[in-house]
Amino acid sequence: MWPYQSVTRQQLEEKKDRVERLLQKLGAVPTGLGQPHPVSSYGEGVAESILSRRVVYRYRGGLYRVDEVLFPEKPFLVIEWAGREEDVQGNGMEDTDPFPWDMGEEDLLAELRVVLDAGWRRGEEG
Repeated sequence: MWPYQSVTRQQLEEKKDRVERLLQKLGAVPTGLGQPHPVSSYGEGVAESILSRRVVYRYRGGLYRVDEVLFPEKPFLVIEWAGREEDVQGNGMEDTDPFPWDMGEEDLLAELRVVLDAGWRRGEEG
């Protein structure tokens, strides 16, 4: 059950669409990787489960997907990261630090630059 009064599921999905467009603006390329996968959030006052069909993007060898974390006060977005295609196919992507869903575009771009740069550096180390 959707736990928020201030934001709808549709608004959150539209924001995820916007984040995907910003990833592409920064140079990430859509891939054919990843199958629809269940996403569940459970916590204090939050219980939500959906089937996510989000696209996996490639940037400098890293793989990224937009996801969500539903905290009691409001939803947050998170970028999942993997260094190998096998991790994507096995639903073994790692979450980066979550950020509020309602950030403005400039703040989102800054957040995405940090995430993409950190993923690229992890790929260089591994």
